[in-house]
Amino acid sequence: MDSAGIPDLAGKLQYLFKTIPQDAGRGWYTNEVVVRELGERGVAVTIQHLSNLRNGRRDNPSARLLGGIAEVFGVPVGYFFDQDEERRVNQELETLSQLRRTGGLRLRGSDLSPEGVVQLLAAIREVNRIEGQRREGD
Repeated sequence: MDSAGIPDLAGKLQYLFKTIPQDAGRGWYTNEVVVRELGERGVAVTIQHLSNLRNGRRDNPSARLLGGIAEVFGVPVGYFFDQDEERRVNQELETLSQLRRTGGLRLRGSDLSPEGVVQLLAAIREVNRIEGQRREGD
């Protein structure tokens, strides 16, 4: 394997495929579905190439392909490069997975879908970022 590749890219991709379902209850992502969605975003890739990335035979995709994969799965591209970002995203994905298993989240009589929880987590991250900037300015 080329030392310039992304460490454990295959493991990261496998985790995304097994953890993040498609929208609207269409089941889990497959190589074919991801290739089609990438094509819709203008990113050309073959099923074989994606398969090679997932099974570790390749570990150095183009920035455009990696960005497209991140977009399909709804994760920041930093997920593939930054261990702290990967850990944070994996924690959020585990939370969502638990919510799916238990049927969602209830807040004061309002059910939140997994997508709603993602929005809630994003809002919490933004508040934390803003408050962190305020603390740095003190």
